[in-house]
Amino acid sequence: MSAPENLLVLILVSLLGLVCGSFVTALSYRLPRGKDFVLGRSQCPECMNQLLARDLVPVLSWLISRGKCRQCGVGILNRYPAIEILCSVLFVTVALAADPWSLIRIILLWGLVVGLLALSVIELEFRLLPNRLILFVFVFCGVLAWMDKRAAGDVTIGLAATLVAGIFLRVFGQIINKKPGLRWDDIKLATAVSIAIPIAKVATFLAFGGGLVLILAVWHDVMRKQRCFPFGTAICGGAFAALL
Repeated sequence: MSAPENLLVLILVSLLGLVCGSFVTALSYRLPRGKDFVLGRSQCPECMNQLLARDLVPVLSWLISRGKCRQCGVGILNRYPAIEILCSVLFVTVALAADPWSLIRIILLWGLVVGLLALSVIELEFRLLPNRLILFVFVFCGVLAWMDKRAAGDVTIGLAATLVAGIFLRVFGQIINKKPGLRWDDIKLATAVSIAIPIAKVATFLAFGGGLVLILAVWHDVMRKQRCFPFGTAICGGAFAALL
């Protein structure tokens, strides 16, 4: 494609990423609270009034309303446009990094962006990794592994290594800090993403995830959180880097 056509495609991809990012904001808000994230109507969490279509345009609505609810005037958290913009950036990153002729692979990676980003946000806010989202990631990773024609032995080794490492860290944390180093949810998520990560890319997965652990550790200490450490977010970041 010519340069103008490439630019147009990237603009369309970025807009699609904003829309999917808006879905991620709704999903990460409603799912942990037990609300319907498919058919439920969007509403202001303060005044509970339903939002209109003009209130739901990604980023733009937030800018026009100056970050406030149009009906009650209460401030809207900037996490919403931030998630939408991040999702858009990740969608464009996938489009640039993946084989342009493998549309199915790109769509699968976009689906994983939605799942991993939603898990990351929920983990940071609630220290929770919903099983439904882990299953979603597991299915998409399984399809990617099938598309890559990964050998059953390769997949089995990756699964076994991830599971053993996760259990070891869980037990090690229990011995050192008197509490599990990893939760079972962390282990399930790491095992799910390992299906799509070739053995050769495990170093990338561990390096990027380890870097995020250090960043989150500083954030965790500065914020003086008393809840468990958000390992799930680091796992999601490492998985995305390795999958690219």
